[in-house]
Amino acid sequence: MSRKKLSYNKKKRRRKKRKIRSIQEVSKELGITFLIVLLLLFLLSRVFFTLPKNEGYGMRDELNDGDRVYVDRLGKRKRFSLIYFKQPDGNGTSIRRIIGLPEEKVSYRNDELYINDRLVVERFIQRRLVQAKIENEVITVDFDSKDILETNNGIIPQGKYLVLGDNRHYATDSRYYGLVDEQAVIGTVKLRWWPFYQIRAY
Repeated sequence: MSRKKLSYNKKKRRRKKRKIRSIQEVSKELGITFLIVLLLLFLLSRVFFTLPKNEGYGMRDELNDGDRVYVDRLGKRKRFSLIYFKQPDGNGTSIRRIIGLPEEKVSYRNDELYINDRLVVERFIQRRLVQAKIENEVITVDFDSKDILETNNGIIPQGKYLVLGDNRHYATDSRYYGLVDEQAVIGTVKLRWWPFYQIRAY
């Protein structure tokens, strides 16, 4: 074999080795970057957000069974916010809507919400309420926060929330397991990311 051909083969092998080393280095860097991103996401999820799955049909039509949501751990909690929390009865976690806030009395009369005896409109179920009236049905059976608290005044204590599901006939909520402690609230639901849908603010 000629010297020229030998030299060419050596150069070819060197180029091949350099290419393999380059691919290995890039792969290594991508792997390290991927691990760092995963670690950062894990740390951020422990402090700022979580991405749970909604289970059940208690929040239809806002959320369906199996929907994935983005929960802001630091999100502000106000009336009609959707919150993700540990259930008081110990049966896992749940997503429900805040209806009653601390130092408030809640009651439902003739399918209407009263906070401290003042009528408050629930816009998120208005269409369903109109349909129920046409069909002579009731969305929310009459009840009073006194029934939940078993006290004379029915005032929600500090650090507690009264929550209900939008699908009132099927939802397990404060009517069954009582008030939700603010320490049990994991965060506020901001959006459904799969399938994507922006949670409406009320």
